[in-house]
Amino acid sequence: MSPAELDRERRFGRVAAVAAVVSGIALYAGGLWSQSVYADAPDNNDPAELRYLDRHAGEILASAIVQAVGMVLLAVVALHLYRATRARRPEEPAVVAVMGVYGPVALALVTVARAVALGVIAGDFAARPTQTLQAADDAFNDPALLIPQYMGISAVLALAFWLVKGSLDAMRIGLLGRFMGVVGIALGPAFVLGFGSLILPVWLIALGMMYAGYWPRGLPPAWESGQALPWPSAGPGTARDGPVEQPQAGRNGEVDPVGPGVRRGGRRDRGDRGSAGNA
Repeated sequence: MSPAELDRERRFGRVAAVAAVVSGIALYAGGLWSQSVYADAPDNNDPAELRYLDRHAGEILASAIVQAVGMVLLAVVALHLYRATRARRPEEPAVVAVMGVYGPVALALVTVARAVALGVIAGDFAARPTQTLQAADDAFNDPALLIPQYMGISAVLALAFWLVKGSLDAMRIGLLGRFMGVVGIALGPAFVLGFGSLILPVWLIALGMMYAGYWPRGLPPAWESGQALPWPSAGPGTARDGPVEQPQAGRNGEVDPVGPGVRRGGRRDRGDRGSAGNA
């Protein structure tokens, strides 16, 4: 990457950092708000539940909007990571960007659409003079509620794909540390199973701090260099606690042996001392 491209990336990175932190906070706050509203809804009584939802329709819609804002900002975060990966890995497929934008934006639309539909349906039911169990069951099976639910499945799968593929490729070229990369990859299946939303806000806030450069170990070198700098693998040429000791050349050009079986500090073993004494 040229210095001008790196400079543009850093400027957009500051925007993406703010978007990531705000996204994490919005998703967490909106999710808690929504759970607190639904927690007091009557159980095993559809007519009473619909009347309750009608009374709290404003809170349900407001919490959905907060979550939708977090999802839209997540698309900005995904786009920044994709652009940085593509700049260092030109073969990065465009489908990663498409899924990273479609998933969050579609989820935002589905969340708001479902809240609006639920408010309208609950309001219509509460205004009826007769509120039977069959009418309540029909209300919950209204297509206006079922269509957003089915559309949300494709959005969840798209977001999960980006989390796995985007995090894996970014980790491979050194844009994400191993911890952040592994957590991002794990979030994909976790999101499909329904509990990824508990960890996603924390991961996004940590990602935003990394984008902004406030990371405990500093920004990964691939961001500064503009080149792919893969993390070293645990092979023969690497060690856990530092580089492998390289053999040193002696005075006459010989290479001294190194390794765990070789004694350090120029000492001789007992056989050597005995041989020297008999010489």
